[in-house]
Formats: sequence, C-alpha cells, structure tokens
Amino acid sequence: MINKNSIEKFEEFFATLHKDDIFEVLETYPENNSIIVNYNELELFDPDLADLLIVKPEVTIEAAQLAVKNIDPLSKDADLNVKFENVTNIIPFERLNSKYVGSLVVLEDVVIVDVEKPKPIISVATFECRGCLRLCEVEQNSVGHILEPSLCGECGGRSFTLLQNESKFKERQILTVGVEGTSKKLTLCLYNDDCSHDKYYVGNHLSITGVLKTFKTDGFEYYFDCNNVVQLTSDENIYELDSSDRNSPEYKIWQKTIIDNDQVCACCGGHKHLHAHHIFGYKNNPSYRLNIENGIALCKWCHGKYHSYYGKDANPKTLIKFIKRFGGGR
Repeated sequence: MINKNSIEKFEEFFATLHKDDIFEVLETYPENNSIIVNYNELELFDPDLADLLIVKPEVTIEAAQLAVKNIDPLSKDADLNVKFENVTNIIPFERLNSKYVGSLVVLEDVVIVDVEKPKPIISVATFECRGCLRLCEVEQNSVGHILEPSLCGECGGRSFTLLQNESKFKERQILTVGVEGTSKKLTLCLYNDDCSHDKYYVGNHLSITGVLKTFKTDGFEYYFDCNNVVQLTSDENIYELDSSDRNSPEYKIWQKTIIDNDQVCACCGGHKHLHAHHIFGYKNNPSYRLNIENGIALCKWCHGKYHSYYGKDANPKTLIKFIKRFGGGR
C-alpha cells in the first residue's frame, strides 16, 4: 500500500530539484515520458526515502510517479515514468538469488544473448461480472498469466469476462541476458520507452536497474522488471564505418592521450573503464577525428548512455546537455 507520506516527500523532492526536468519532459509528452532521478540526490535529500526505494521499490516508485502527476505544472495529467540511476545496491550477476527478490538492485555489464520484439501487454485489465455485469479493474503485475478478480463486490459472483477494449495496455520487450564465462541466464522485462525494434542486439552490454521477481511455471523462475536500462556499447560498436581507422596506431594514440589528460569521466567523475569520446562526431567530422581538442573522457557507462540518448552523431550542444542532466562529478 502506498504511503501518503512518501508521496508528499517526493513532491517536495521534485519541486526542489527537478521542476525544470519535469517541464522539459511534459513539453514533449507523450514522445518523452520519463524523468531520470540520481539516487545520490535522493539519498542526500531524504535518506529514509532512499532506503525505502531499495527495500520496497514498487510502492516507492509508484509514490514517485504519483508525486510527479500531482505537481503537473502544465496540467497535462501525464503518466510519467520515474527512473533511477546510480543506485548503490550493485549485485554481481552470479550472486543474484532469492535473497534479492523484491529489492531494487543494479546488474552491471550483462550481455544480451536473445532479443524479442516489443509486444503489447495488459497493464490494467477490465473485467465484467457475468452475473450482474458490474465492471472491475485489476492491475496486472505478473509475467506468467492475467490476474482476475477473486469475486464480484456487487453480487459475489466468481465468473468474469475480460474486456480487452476497455483494458489498458503498455509495450513490453523481453531480453535474455547473461555474463561472459557463465551459463546463467536471466529474463529482462523492458517497458514502454525502453522498448525498441532495433536498439538492442545480441552481444550488447547493459547496466540495468530494476526489481528481481519470480513467476510460477512448473516451479518458480526468476525475471527482472527493469526500471532503467543503460547500454554500455563500446566505441567500436557504436559506429559501423571506418573501423580500420579506429584500429590504426594514430587513433589509439589519440584515445590514450585523451584519457591520460582527463583521467576521470567528465560526466560522473569516475576513473574506471574510461573511453575517449569525440565532442564533434567521428562520422561527420573526419578532419577532427585525431584532434586532441576534439576529445573528452567518459566512462563506458556514461559513454554508452550518451549515445543511447543522442545517437551516433555527437556534438557539443548535446554533450553539455548530457553532462548538465546526468553529471555528478567534477
């Protein structure tokens, strides 16, 4: 059950730190419908609320989404998703087990081994009682089957008809992931704007934040309900052109020089797994490809996230926008 106090705390949090972000998303709604929240900000603002997000993520995320809807500065009555990044509850993939069911966790550097196309699923099912024709809505949160009402609140009947045209749908995409060197696999469920017909491919590395859940088949199986997905696509996979140039000694010297000069990620301030990122994109600016002034260090997580948001053709404007939105470092 959602705690009203949590909603009020989130309203204060968004009004204080993310009012401009909400305006920006609402202006392009429904094409854009997600607010990204840095977990570190939430932890500084209200440590108890941040802890609650880890322990009871589903009701806490729902409280956050209701808070955004209550603020609604443009009166659009929009249903915005609230996604969390930099969550500190990082669990190694091979250690994922029943102890983490129901918790918000981060799985880093998992590899896609199978991709299904996005499909519509029912998010809120509307049923009609066959006895008295009363309508009843049931929120759906299961992968395996559609949840039905236990009994009619009007006549006590237990027989219902699903009304598809009256029900609410959302997009869902199934990915299967693992880690290199192990045979363990996990089903990921992505929703709405995280879904894509061509964004994900076998071999793509991801960092995923979400809730570990189970569904019943012959026994119980794990699946992962994703809240936020970041592609960790390497520089070589982002671009398909001029791969021979990217393997040249000159290009490798350029990469090393950028990383040695910066030493930390320009976005998050991290110092591990650094990539050299072109400020003016590689493809459309051939004369700047090896220019030392045309490079900046980003860690592989921020690098993948940047290209996931802004595509292949980098430019200074989107880089500044990206660092302003996601930066937590220098």
